[in-house]
Amino acid sequence: MPRVPVDKLKPGMKLAKPVTNPSGMTLLGEGTELTDELIERLNNMNITSVHIEGASKPQKPKEELLAELDARFEKTKDKPYMSTLKKLVREHIEDLYK
Repeated sequence: MPRVPVDKLKPGMKLAKPVTNPSGMTLLGEGTELTDELIERLNNMNITSVHIEGASKPQKPKEELLAELDARFEKTKDKPYMSTLKKLVREHIEDLYK
């Protein structure tokens, strides 16, 4: 669930967590579908960002993540259990970009 700045919100997005004010009062409940009016209200209440339903996108290119993975496992390339772990992490990275 990514945290999205209010100025990047679009109508139709759904809240993954409730939006509360500083005293803890719920302003919008989890699962609320955002409209232009609700986004404007969030902006007027000085809410800076909210949690939105959906998976976060990786912030680095796949090639960079895979290169970092190779570098991290360089010293353990002779250990079979570490090769298995590296393979699982590689598969996870690949799945992020499908």
